[in-house]
Amino acid sequence: HSEQIITMINGSKLYVSGSDNYKRLVGMNFCDIVWDEFQDSNPAAVDAFRPMITRNKGFQEFLGTPRAYNHFKELFDAHADDPSWFVTNLTIDQTYDEFGQRIITEDDIEAERRAGMPEELILQEYYGSWDAAIRGAYYSKQLTQARKEGRIGNFPIDVNYPVFTCWDLGFDDSTAIWFFQHRGDGGLVMIDYYENREQPMAHYAELLRAKQQKFGCRYGTHWAPHDIEVRELIAGKSRRDQARELGIMFRTVAAPSRKIHGIHCVRHLFPRLRFNETTCRLGLKHLTEYRSDFNEKDDVYSLQPKRNSATHGADALQTGALGWLKAFEETNLKRQFEIANLYGTHIW
Repeated sequence: HSEQIITMINGSKLYVSGSDNYKRLVGMNFCDIVWDEFQDSNPAAVDAFRPMITRNKGFQEFLGTPRAYNHFKELFDAHADDPSWFVTNLTIDQTYDEFGQRIITEDDIEAERRAGMPEELILQEYYGSWDAAIRGAYYSKQLTQARKEGRIGNFPIDVNYPVFTCWDLGFDDSTAIWFFQHRGDGGLVMIDYYENREQPMAHYAELLRAKQQKFGCRYGTHWAPHDIEVRELIAGKSRRDQARELGIMFRTVAAPSRKIHGIHCVRHLFPRLRFNETTCRLGLKHLTEYRSDFNEKDDVYSLQPKRNSATHGADALQTGALGWLKAFEETNLKRQFEIANLYGTHIW
Protein backbone atom coordinates (compact mmCIF):
# COMPACT_ATOMS: atom_id res chain seq x y z
CA HIS A 1 0.00 0.00 0.00
CA SER A 2 1.47 3.38 -1.00
CA GLU A 3 0.52 4.96 2.34
CA GLN A 4 2.24 2.16 4.28
CA ILE A 5 -0.67 1.73 6.71
CA ILE A 6 -2.01 -1.59 7.97
CA THR A 7 -5.51 -1.52 9.46
CA MET A 8 -6.13 -4.27 12.02
CA ILE A 9 -9.44 -6.09 12.48
CA ASN A 10 -10.13 -4.14 15.70
CA GLY A 11 -9.64 -0.79 13.96
CA SER A 12 -6.12 -0.14 15.22
CA LYS A 13 -3.61 1.01 12.63
CA LEU A 14 0.08 0.28 12.08
CA TYR A 15 2.07 3.04 10.36
CA VAL A 16 5.40 2.40 8.65
CA SER A 17 7.49 5.52 8.09
CA GLY A 18 11.03 6.86 8.03
CA SER A 19 12.32 9.33 10.61
CA ASP A 20 13.64 11.77 7.99
CA ASN A 21 10.19 13.34 7.68
CA TYR A 22 8.88 12.69 11.16
CA LYS A 23 7.27 16.13 11.62
CA ARG A 24 4.34 15.18 9.41
CA LEU A 25 3.43 12.50 11.97
CA VAL A 26 3.58 14.78 15.00
CA GLY A 27 0.08 15.04 16.46
CA MET A 28 -0.87 11.47 15.60
CA ASN A 29 -2.21 9.56 18.59
CA PHE A 30 0.43 6.84 18.71
CA CYS A 31 0.34 4.32 21.53
CA ASP A 32 3.54 2.39 20.79
CA ILE A 33 6.54 2.98 18.51
CA VAL A 34 9.12 0.44 17.32
CA TRP A 35 12.32 1.93 15.90
CA ASP A 36 14.25 -0.31 13.52
CA GLU A 37 17.92 0.45 12.81
CA PHE A 38 17.71 3.27 15.31
CA GLN A 39 21.37 4.17 14.78
CA ASP A 40 20.38 5.46 11.32
CA SER A 41 17.24 7.26 12.52
CA ASN A 42 16.87 10.91 13.44
CA PRO A 43 17.10 11.07 17.27
CA ALA A 44 15.11 14.33 17.29
CA ALA A 45 12.03 12.31 16.35
CA VAL A 46 12.12 10.52 19.72
CA ASP A 47 11.56 13.73 21.65
CA ALA A 48 8.85 14.81 19.21
CA PHE A 49 6.84 11.64 19.85
CA ARG A 50 7.62 11.26 23.55
CA PRO A 51 4.67 13.34 24.89
CA MET A 52 2.04 11.27 23.07
CA ILE A 53 3.63 8.00 24.20
CA THR A 54 3.68 9.24 27.80
CA ARG A 55 0.08 10.41 27.57
CA ASN A 56 -1.08 7.03 26.21
CA LYS A 57 1.01 5.04 28.71
CA GLY A 58 2.65 3.34 25.75
CA PHE A 59 6.19 2.22 25.00
CA GLN A 60 9.02 2.76 22.57
CA GLU A 61 11.25 -0.10 21.45
CA PHE A 62 14.67 0.61 19.97
CA LEU A 63 16.32 -1.95 17.69
CA GLY A 64 19.59 -1.36 15.92
CA THR A 65 23.13 -2.27 15.00
CA PRO A 66 26.00 -1.34 17.36
CA ARG A 67 28.17 1.55 16.22
CA ALA A 68 30.46 3.71 18.31
CA TYR A 69 29.75 7.41 19.00
CA ASN A 70 26.12 7.14 18.01
CA HIS A 71 22.88 8.20 19.68
CA PHE A 72 21.93 4.49 19.80
CA LYS A 73 25.10 3.76 21.81
CA GLU A 74 24.35 6.66 24.15
CA LEU A 75 20.82 5.35 24.70
CA PHE A 76 22.16 1.84 25.36
CA ASP A 77 24.72 3.07 27.91
CA ALA A 78 22.22 5.36 29.63
CA HIS A 79 19.78 2.52 30.37
CA ALA A 80 22.00 -0.57 30.51
CA ASP A 81 21.57 -0.78 34.31
CA ASP A 82 18.12 0.79 34.50
CA PRO A 83 15.66 -1.74 35.99
CA SER A 84 12.72 0.03 34.33
CA TRP A 85 14.19 -0.76 30.88
CA PHE A 86 14.83 -4.07 29.15
CA VAL A 87 18.24 -3.78 27.50
CA THR A 88 20.11 -6.58 25.76
CA ASN A 89 22.85 -7.06 23.18
CA LEU A 90 23.01 -10.73 22.23
CA THR A 91 25.74 -12.16 20.04
CA ILE A 92 25.39 -15.23 17.83
CA ASP A 93 26.89 -17.24 20.71
CA GLN A 94 23.84 -16.40 22.80
CA THR A 95 21.09 -16.70 20.19
CA TYR A 96 19.25 -20.03 19.85
CA ASP A 97 16.13 -21.33 18.15
CA GLU A 98 13.22 -23.03 19.90
CA PHE A 99 15.12 -26.34 19.82
CA GLY A 100 18.18 -24.94 21.62
CA GLN A 101 20.32 -24.90 18.47
CA ARG A 102 22.56 -22.03 17.43
CA ILE A 103 20.84 -19.98 14.74
CA ILE A 104 24.15 -18.84 13.26
CA THR A 105 27.10 -21.15 13.78
CA GLU A 106 30.86 -20.69 13.58
CA ASP A 107 30.77 -22.53 10.26
CA ASP A 108 28.36 -19.89 8.98
CA ILE A 109 30.79 -17.15 10.05
CA GLU A 110 33.70 -18.87 8.35
CA ALA A 111 31.62 -19.11 5.20
CA GLU A 112 30.98 -15.36 5.43
CA ARG A 113 34.73 -14.72 5.73
CA ARG A 114 35.51 -16.89 2.72
CA ALA A 115 32.83 -15.02 0.78
CA GLY A 116 34.70 -11.77 1.49
CA MET A 117 32.71 -10.24 4.32
CA PRO A 118 35.00 -7.71 6.09
CA GLU A 119 35.99 -8.61 9.64
CA GLU A 120 34.70 -5.30 11.02
CA LEU A 121 31.29 -6.02 9.51
CA ILE A 122 31.30 -9.52 11.04
CA LEU A 123 32.08 -8.09 14.48
CA GLN A 124 29.38 -5.47 14.09
CA GLU A 125 26.58 -7.59 12.65
CA TYR A 126 27.14 -10.92 14.41
CA TYR A 127 28.96 -10.11 17.64
CA GLY A 128 27.32 -6.79 18.56
CA SER A 129 30.64 -4.96 18.79
CA TRP A 130 30.40 -1.25 19.53
CA ASP A 131 34.08 -0.81 18.65
CA ALA A 132 34.10 -2.36 15.19
CA ALA A 133 35.01 0.08 12.44
CA ILE A 134 32.34 1.20 10.02
CA ARG A 135 32.94 -0.21 6.56
CA GLY A 136 34.85 2.31 4.46
CA ALA A 137 35.41 4.70 7.40
CA TYR A 138 38.39 6.98 6.72
CA TYR A 139 39.57 7.45 10.31
CA SER A 140 38.69 4.13 11.95
CA LYS A 141 42.31 3.06 12.55
CA GLN A 142 43.28 6.50 13.78
CA LEU A 143 40.39 6.68 16.25
CA THR A 144 41.03 3.14 17.52
CA GLN A 145 44.69 3.98 18.07
CA ALA A 146 43.82 7.24 19.81
CA ARG A 147 41.55 5.44 22.25
CA LYS A 148 44.18 2.73 22.93
CA GLU A 149 46.75 5.43 23.67
CA GLY A 150 44.41 7.33 25.98
CA ARG A 151 44.12 10.33 23.66
CA ILE A 152 40.33 10.33 23.93
CA GLY A 153 39.32 11.21 27.46
CA ASN A 154 39.40 14.14 29.87
CA PHE A 155 41.29 17.03 28.28
CA PRO A 156 39.55 20.26 29.32
CA ILE A 157 40.53 23.76 28.25
CA ASP A 158 43.76 25.25 29.62
CA VAL A 159 43.42 29.04 29.74
CA ASN A 160 47.20 29.43 29.57
CA TYR A 161 47.08 28.61 25.85
CA PRO A 162 45.17 30.34 23.03
CA VAL A 163 42.17 28.67 21.45
CA PHE A 164 42.16 28.08 17.69
CA THR A 165 39.09 27.26 15.65
CA CYS A 166 38.50 25.55 12.31
CA TRP A 167 35.22 25.67 10.42
CA ASP A 168 33.05 24.17 7.76
CA LEU A 169 30.47 26.73 6.65
CA GLY A 170 26.87 26.06 5.79
CA PHE A 171 23.42 27.58 6.02
CA ASP A 172 20.91 25.07 4.77
CA ASP A 173 23.60 22.53 5.70
CA SER A 174 25.30 22.57 9.08
CA THR A 175 28.10 24.90 10.09
CA ALA A 176 30.64 22.95 12.14
CA ILE A 177 33.39 24.31 14.41
CA TRP A 178 36.25 22.57 16.20
CA PHE A 179 37.96 24.41 19.09
CA PHE A 180 41.51 23.33 19.87
CA GLN A 181 44.71 24.32 21.63
CA HIS A 182 48.39 23.83 20.91
CA ARG A 183 49.90 22.76 24.21
CA GLY A 184 53.51 22.91 25.32
CA ASP A 185 54.12 19.23 24.50
CA GLY A 186 53.51 19.88 20.80
CA GLY A 187 50.15 18.12 20.71
CA LEU A 188 46.84 19.56 19.60
CA VAL A 189 43.98 19.20 22.07
CA MET A 190 40.47 19.31 20.63
CA ILE A 191 38.64 20.89 23.55
CA ASP A 192 35.18 21.46 22.05
CA TYR A 193 32.94 20.91 19.04
CA TYR A 194 29.85 22.83 17.96
CA GLU A 195 27.46 22.71 15.02
CA ASN A 196 24.23 24.38 14.03
CA ARG A 197 22.28 25.18 10.89
CA GLU A 198 20.24 27.99 9.36
CA GLN A 199 22.01 30.53 11.56
CA PRO A 200 23.57 33.84 10.45
CA MET A 201 27.21 34.69 11.08
CA ALA A 202 26.12 36.84 14.02
CA HIS A 203 25.04 33.67 15.85
CA TYR A 204 28.55 32.21 15.66
CA ALA A 205 30.17 35.53 16.59
CA GLU A 206 28.06 35.56 19.75
CA LEU A 207 29.02 31.91 20.40
CA LEU A 208 32.73 32.81 20.30
CA ARG A 209 32.19 35.75 22.66
CA ALA A 210 30.17 33.61 25.08
CA LYS A 211 32.84 30.92 25.24
CA GLN A 212 35.57 33.51 25.70
CA GLN A 213 33.68 35.08 28.61
CA LYS A 214 32.91 31.71 30.17
CA PHE A 215 36.47 30.36 30.10
CA GLY A 216 38.48 33.57 30.11
CA CYS A 217 40.46 32.36 27.12
CA ARG A 218 41.99 34.23 24.20
CA TYR A 219 41.68 33.22 20.55
CA GLY A 220 44.40 32.43 18.08
CA THR A 221 43.69 31.87 14.40
CA HIS A 222 40.22 31.15 13.03
CA TRP A 223 40.57 28.96 9.92
CA ALA A 224 37.77 28.87 7.35
CA PRO A 225 37.39 26.97 4.06
CA HIS A 226 37.80 28.65 0.69
CA ASP A 227 34.08 29.16 0.13
CA ILE A 228 34.04 31.88 2.80
CA GLU A 229 35.25 34.19 0.02
CA VAL A 230 32.10 33.67 -2.08
CA ARG A 231 29.81 36.69 -2.20
CA GLU A 232 26.19 36.14 -1.26
CA LEU A 233 23.69 37.56 -3.73
CA ILE A 234 21.33 38.99 -1.11
CA ALA A 235 23.91 40.53 1.23
CA GLY A 236 26.30 41.52 -1.56
CA LYS A 237 29.19 40.60 0.72
CA SER A 238 31.25 37.51 1.28
CA ARG A 239 30.84 35.69 4.56
CA ARG A 240 34.43 36.63 5.29
CA ASP A 241 33.45 40.33 5.10
CA GLN A 242 30.39 39.72 7.26
CA ALA A 243 32.52 37.93 9.84
CA ARG A 244 35.10 40.73 9.86
CA GLU A 245 32.37 43.27 10.64
CA LEU A 246 31.38 41.07 13.59
CA GLY A 247 34.95 40.88 14.88
CA ILE A 248 35.95 37.44 13.51
CA MET A 249 39.16 37.64 11.50
CA PHE A 250 39.29 34.48 9.40
CA ARG A 251 42.27 33.05 7.62
CA THR A 252 41.19 31.28 4.45
CA VAL A 253 42.41 27.75 3.78
CA ALA A 254 42.73 26.70 0.14
CA ALA A 255 40.82 23.60 -0.90
CA PRO A 256 42.96 20.50 -1.50
CA SER A 257 43.48 19.53 -5.15
CA ARG A 258 41.62 16.28 -4.38
CA LYS A 259 39.44 15.39 -1.42
CA ILE A 260 41.57 12.37 -0.54
CA HIS A 261 44.58 14.68 -0.12
CA GLY A 262 42.75 16.55 2.63
CA ILE A 263 41.82 13.25 4.27
CA HIS A 264 45.47 12.14 4.18
CA CYS A 265 46.42 15.45 5.78
CA VAL A 266 44.07 14.74 8.73
CA ARG A 267 45.45 11.20 9.02
CA HIS A 268 48.97 12.62 9.10
CA LEU A 269 48.04 14.97 11.95
CA PHE A 270 45.96 12.45 13.93
CA PRO A 271 48.78 11.01 16.11
CA ARG A 272 49.17 14.50 17.60
CA LEU A 273 45.48 14.92 18.40
CA ARG A 274 43.78 14.49 21.75
CA PHE A 275 40.03 14.84 22.27
CA ASN A 276 38.06 16.00 25.29
CA GLU A 277 35.43 13.30 24.98
CA THR A 278 32.59 14.99 26.87
CA THR A 279 32.50 18.17 24.78
CA CYS A 280 33.62 16.57 21.50
CA ARG A 281 31.24 13.60 21.54
CA LEU A 282 29.26 14.74 18.50
CA GLY A 283 32.41 15.58 16.57
CA LEU A 284 33.90 12.18 17.38
CA LYS A 285 30.68 10.55 16.22
CA HIS A 286 31.03 12.35 12.88
CA LEU A 287 34.67 11.34 12.50
CA THR A 288 33.68 7.73 13.20
CA GLU A 289 30.93 7.79 10.56
CA TYR A 290 32.86 9.73 7.90
CA ARG A 291 33.34 7.19 5.17
CA SER A 292 33.56 6.42 1.51
CA ASP A 293 30.34 5.56 -0.26
CA PHE A 294 30.18 1.86 -1.09
CA ASN A 295 28.68 0.72 -4.38
CA GLU A 296 27.20 -2.66 -3.55
CA LYS A 297 26.38 -3.39 -7.18
CA ASP A 298 29.98 -2.98 -8.38
CA ASP A 299 31.58 -3.94 -5.02
CA VAL A 300 33.80 -0.85 -5.01
CA TYR A 301 34.27 2.20 -2.81
CA SER A 302 33.64 5.64 -4.25
CA LEU A 303 36.54 8.07 -4.62
CA GLN A 304 34.40 10.65 -2.82
CA PRO A 305 33.13 10.61 0.79
CA LYS A 306 29.53 9.68 1.44
CA ARG A 307 27.45 12.83 1.82
CA ASN A 308 25.73 12.61 5.21
CA SER A 309 25.57 14.35 8.58
CA ALA A 310 29.20 13.37 9.31
CA THR A 311 30.56 15.41 6.40
CA HIS A 312 30.54 18.83 8.04
CA GLY A 313 32.40 17.89 11.21
CA ALA A 314 34.99 15.96 9.20
CA ASP A 315 35.43 18.82 6.73
CA ALA A 316 35.89 21.30 9.58
CA LEU A 317 38.71 19.17 10.99
CA GLN A 318 40.21 18.96 7.50
CA THR A 319 40.18 22.77 7.32
CA GLY A 320 42.08 22.87 10.60
CA ALA A 321 44.61 20.25 9.55
CA LEU A 322 45.35 21.98 6.24
CA GLY A 323 45.55 25.38 7.90
CA TRP A 324 47.74 24.24 10.76
CA LEU A 325 50.21 22.35 8.61
CA LYS A 326 50.43 25.26 6.16
CA ALA A 327 51.14 27.67 9.03
CA PHE A 328 53.73 25.24 10.40
CA GLU A 329 55.48 25.13 7.02
CA GLU A 330 55.45 28.94 6.77
CA THR A 331 56.88 29.27 10.29
CA ASN A 332 59.68 26.82 9.51
CA LEU A 333 60.45 28.63 6.25
CA LYS A 334 60.61 31.96 8.12
CA ARG A 335 63.00 30.46 10.65
CA GLN A 336 65.21 29.18 7.84
CA PHE A 337 65.39 32.68 6.37
CA GLU A 338 66.25 34.14 9.79
CA ILE A 339 69.05 31.61 10.25
CA ALA A 340 70.30 32.26 6.72
CA ASN A 341 70.40 36.04 7.32
CA LEU A 342 72.09 35.57 10.69
CA TYR A 343 74.96 33.52 9.23
CA GLY A 344 75.02 35.21 5.83
CA THR A 345 74.11 32.05 3.97
CA HIS A 346 71.40 31.12 1.50
CA ILE A 347 68.82 28.38 1.74
CA TRP A 348 68.05 28.12 -1.98
